[in-house]
Amino acid sequence: MVKTCAYHGLEYTVAKFCNDRICYILLPEGLKEDGKKWMEEASQHYACTIVTISGMDWNDALTPWPAKGVFKKEKDFGGRAQDFLKELPGEYFLSIETTIGVKNAERTLVGISLSGLFAIWASTKTDIFTGIASISGSLWYDNFAEWFKEVQINPAVKKFFLSLGDKEKKSKDARMATVEDATNAVAEAIRAKGFSVELKIDEGTHFSPIVPRLDVALKSLYKSFSL
Repeated sequence: MVKTCAYHGLEYTVAKFCNDRICYILLPEGLKEDGKKWMEEASQHYACTIVTISGMDWNDALTPWPAKGVFKKEKDFGGRAQDFLKELPGEYFLSIETTIGVKNAERTLVGISLSGLFAIWASTKTDIFTGIASISGSLWYDNFAEWFKEVQINPAVKKFFLSLGDKEKKSKDARMATVEDATNAVAEAIRAKGFSVELKIDEGTHFSPIVPRLDVALKSLYKSFSL
């Protein structure tokens, strides 16, 4: 059964499985209903509890440093990822895992668009995740690919998965049009640092269609983990 709750301004939806593996998905608001339809069956198929989290300030909480916004009517990026990451284990994860009875969580993190950027960034900042997936991650973000080459990934991470739509590089925005080159550069940097990464370019646009890409991400993250 899928249950949805609110906690400290965020909404999270849980599809429970009877082990300590948890896949956290930072979900854009517009994908909440798609996520609910998919996650109950997926939790059984991939033998993990799936938790989607939404409602965070997308442009502020998920960006590593301030930058200009992309669209005219959209605010600039606030660069408050460090603050959000500090809150995750002690505030949100503790509440969720206590509620569902998980004591020794093995966590993976899946991000989409800006939360995909956050997921890759978080791999260098914390030891709380064993797997990281970035679906259509905003790796075009100002100076991110260059920065990522110079930092260390936390050794707790055992596997990365990156995916992108083949039409994303055709964006009319000059920054976003660099996304495929940036994603390839990040994947190469992950390999150069000695970590396992799978990169998949699919047909489609920015994280669309989302459910097949979520399936491919979880299949990649969990195929090398024992059930």
